[in-house]
Amino acid sequence: MLGVMTVRKEELKFREFDRYRAFYCGLCRAIGKRCGSACRMALSFEMTFLSMLLTALYESETLEEYRRCGFHPVQKRPMLSNEAIDYCADLSALVSYYDLRDGWEDERRLDRLAESALLKKAAQRAGNDLPRQRKAVEYYVQALHEVEARNDQNLDVAANLTGEMLAELYVMRTDVYERDLRELGYYLGKFIYLCDCYEDIERDEKKKNYNPLLSRRNQPSFAEDCEQMLGDMMARAARAFERLPILQDAQIMRNILYSGVWLRFENASNRRKANRKS
Repeated sequence: MLGVMTVRKEELKFREFDRYRAFYCGLCRAIGKRCGSACRMALSFEMTFLSMLLTALYESETLEEYRRCGFHPVQKRPMLSNEAIDYCADLSALVSYYDLRDGWEDERRLDRLAESALLKKAAQRAGNDLPRQRKAVEYYVQALHEVEARNDQNLDVAANLTGEMLAELYVMRTDVYERDLRELGYYLGKFIYLCDCYEDIERDEKKKNYNPLLSRRNQPSFAEDCEQMLGDMMARAARAFERLPILQDAQIMRNILYSGVWLRFENASNRRKANRKS
């Protein structure tokens, strides 16, 4: 369910994209330092956004360094580090570990089992440091299994579970910002889950995977209904975001919330239109 919350690069200024990339590379480095180099596969756009959000909200003291890495060995790149990025690095290991274990249990994919073994130690440490967040992820995985097992076609059931889990992860500290962070995470979680379902509907039908949108896909207004539903969720998420006192990097985050999150939906819609014409 990761990979939705990306930037729309062509709408960013060069310095804004460089700033975003500094968070992305900084998070990658933090995952490597805290969890081991092999765990960098847990890097995601979703946690990059959260690290930027929490950095701006709490005005975390941030160190910027120019470094080379295994992926970019020639030219040094700016990499940021602070407590919010470290928090998101731990969350990355925690969420990815349970996601990979879920993939192994659902599909018996050996690659998921092997990858989860690389993350196990880091996920255990992160879970010990973040027991509230670990409990939320564990509950989410178990509850989602039950929803899938009974093939529940109520769109809100599985989407709500994802929203509740992400709401918990968005709260780094229990303070005055907790309510708005939970609301933002909740509606983003619902959006991410259903956007993922919309994109994967053909694959899920072929593999007989659970997807609550499958029973609706033949309706004439399917794409329009999905777009309207997702638009409502993003409007609610955006309202929660705008209530937070964020100034630094706000335009980059607005690019993601108002534009970037729709890239995968648009690509899936365009692909289906092209298939119908061919």
